[in-house]
Amino acid sequence: MAMTREETGGTSEEPAPVTRLRLAMLAVKPLALLTLLIALPLLLQLGGVILLHALTAWRETAAIPFHGPAALANAAAALRALPPETPALAAEATQEAHWRFVNRAGETVTAASPEEMARVAGILLPEARPPVRLTLLVTPATVIERRAALAQLPADANVRVVVGDDTVPLIGRLQGNDPLHLAVRPNLAVEASDEGSVREILWQLSRPIDRAGVRILALEAGGPSTLAPVPRKEKESGRPLIDVIDPASLAPALGSVRGQTLIITGRVERDVLYVQPSSGAERGLRVRDLLAAADAADVNLVILESATTPRQPGGRNWLWQRIAVKGLEEGLARPRLADVLNAVGGTTTRFVVSARAQGATRTELDFKPAAGLPRTSAPSVGELFMDAIGDITGRVVTARVQASLRNAARQRELDRRLVPLVPSLLQVGYGLALLLGLLGFHQATVWWARVWPAEAPEEYPSAFGYQSARVIRGALFLFLFLPLVALAAAPMAVWARIRKPHRETPA
Repeated sequence: MAMTREETGGTSEEPAPVTRLRLAMLAVKPLALLTLLIALPLLLQLGGVILLHALTAWRETAAIPFHGPAALANAAAALRALPPETPALAAEATQEAHWRFVNRAGETVTAASPEEMARVAGILLPEARPPVRLTLLVTPATVIERRAALAQLPADANVRVVVGDDTVPLIGRLQGNDPLHLAVRPNLAVEASDEGSVREILWQLSRPIDRAGVRILALEAGGPSTLAPVPRKEKESGRPLIDVIDPASLAPALGSVRGQTLIITGRVERDVLYVQPSSGAERGLRVRDLLAAADAADVNLVILESATTPRQPGGRNWLWQRIAVKGLEEGLARPRLADVLNAVGGTTTRFVVSARAQGATRTELDFKPAAGLPRTSAPSVGELFMDAIGDITGRVVTARVQASLRNAARQRELDRRLVPLVPSLLQVGYGLALLLGLLGFHQATVWWARVWPAEAPEEYPSAFGYQSARVIRGALFLFLFLPLVALAAAPMAVWARIRKPHRETPA
């Protein structure tokens, strides 16, 4: 009588080719899954379904420290980045009208009187020999909230304000009541008056240009009535190409470029933007209507105002000179919005920036020519001459800038969205529920089998249909059912694991 494999206790090995085939299939499945996990997000990113930069946006939204220990620590870190030979201290005016100074070694001295102030340099900088012109790196709150304390500092001190990773010069007399300004760029100054507006301005000016989707528009009568949803760029330089649009179609067309930054130029008089097309008479658009359309379409709109009605960028003047906005192309090659607006001023115009809230989600920045502020450098005769004959040379000179932008809170919210139209907190909650659901994966599969029983191959006419049904069922389970039941499945799975050792313990 023949004995079975179990009765003899022997083992049977499968043929080697079959074993190798199965091992190969086991190796291919994880590789295919890994490839799919990598390729799918990239394809969704290219299609605009998801925005992968949202994964890093949560790390990049830390507020600039303005006051307290964090602000002084930030100033001390900036101090250590200065050349060692520079006699410098980090400083902060306290609420008690005292001064707190820190040197590179972290040693701290608090001065409460003029006599103590006079001894600070000798104590914290013993290696410096008088006379010493101190460089003082102060916190933003010192300049904005405790202006009177600045009069106690040495009159010849080089005072700089630490804003984030940068230190910017402080413009104005320390003694007196004249406004003080932060020179964030050589041609851009921010009045140090209100913490909220200063925070907003600094955030807007430091925003990376590559995220803003900047486009330059030329308002030409008879031009296209729509804007392409994706910015066009030169292949060689990567600079944005000029988009032509009919002035009357500008406001309706903003809906197709949601989230982008548009730059237009013209002469503004009594809330009307006048532009000069390549042919024909001037055209006028109400600025108020443009700002309302930008708000409705969630678009950033920057208006470069000139003293005379300019021809539009990219066109030709009567001498066949190409029209270009002075400094704009140079500024767009740099990383920040501050660099763009600093470049359009050149050395002939210095702007003072102010901010005004527009509802709950927008802010308006106004860049007006600075009156009475010292210049970093005098404009050259050649630049003054070129600006004066801008109509002949095709050079559009910017005299003022208005910008209607999404405010920092709104932009942060948009930057954090992996899926553009879904609020970021909802996406975070979904992600946490999905992770929690993985703890209760086994329990969730039991429930899912009752809701949607597994497919049988004989129910489908082909293997493709069967596998497609399995993929659909698995995707619905993973991305919909699992997060929904996570709060119930995860605790049950944890409780089952806790009780399992007790059930296995012999009586």
